[in-house]
Amino acid sequence: MSKTKLSILLSVLLSCSSAQASSQNLVESLMKLRADVERLDSAIVSEKEDYSATIRSLMRQKDDLSSVVAREELSIKQTRQELDKVRKEITEASKNSEGLKPLLLEAIERLQANIQSSLPFKTKARLADLAKTKEQIETDLITPQKGLALIWNAYTDAMRMTKENGLFKQTISLNGEDRLAEIARVGTMMLFFKTPDNQVGYVEKDANGYSYREAQTKESQEQILSLFDAFKKQIRTGYFTLPDAILSMETK
Repeated sequence: MSKTKLSILLSVLLSCSSAQASSQNLVESLMKLRADVERLDSAIVSEKEDYSATIRSLMRQKDDLSSVVAREELSIKQTRQELDKVRKEITEASKNSEGLKPLLLEAIERLQANIQSSLPFKTKARLADLAKTKEQIETDLITPQKGLALIWNAYTDAMRMTKENGLFKQTISLNGEDRLAEIARVGTMMLFFKTPDNQVGYVEKDANGYSYREAQTKESQEQILSLFDAFKKQIRTGYFTLPDAILSMETK
């Protein structure tokens, strides 16, 4: 075979080999691109499902919160009606101090019942103040007029609490242990706590009354910590995402 023919043959073989390599590379690139497309498509489907689940969850929270707000407004209305009733009774009895005394004691009992059934916010202290006023009225240590002023202040404080959001401190019972904690109160609807070692949670109501429940998921913990941070920055109004469970505390 001549050198020229040999050279042409080698050139053809090299060209074929190069074409085969390019074809193989192209196939591999296409397979990789296809795998990337499938992976991205799967990720998009997953994102859509997560988004839909989030929207459904937010809609449920909105409905639950609307129900809680409606109950709170009803509670405020009933408290105002009680105040109007007490005011009328006091007006009738004010002409006679002795006639005022039993009405004051009845007003104290009504407010005591209200405090015992509402959020456990400084409950012992508030009940102790009422008990002291009741004893002073019963033993004539204060005049009925003075007792009226004290009871009226207690009622107005109860009304103010329904509209007040803020940070406070009080002793709570967590896992059978008394702990001093920071309290974030949202009116008389919701109450969250944070201990010095950053255990966070909320108040929950069941058939046996109120109890303090520690938040279990990282998401719930972050939501509560975010609320405390906002309150510390004097942010009292706005949109806050809170744990779902807190919304059930008035419905159990």
